[in-house]
Amino acid sequence: MRLFIWAAAILFVGFLSLQLVRLYGHNNELDAKANLLGNEIQVLDDENTTLESDIHYFAESENLAKELKAKFDYKRPGEKLIKIQ
Repeated sequence: MRLFIWAAAILFVGFLSLQLVRLYGHNNELDAKANLLGNEIQVLDDENTTLESDIHYFAESENLAKELKAKFDYKRPGEKLIKIQ
């Protein structure tokens, strides 16, 4: 009877050890995923800040016209366009 109790106890401790190792591995995976998601959040937050800055900049009609002129050779009615190369 004592042998059965010892065998059951050893099996139980072995089972708990196996589960502990699995949980430790799963915890490491989740930590790695959390770090990746944290980095992605930071990148997206930086991009969001840049986009908000651009929105405020282009909300001013003068800034929008300046960018249109620089990138697309836009000219307002009555203006003359001179290109210097």
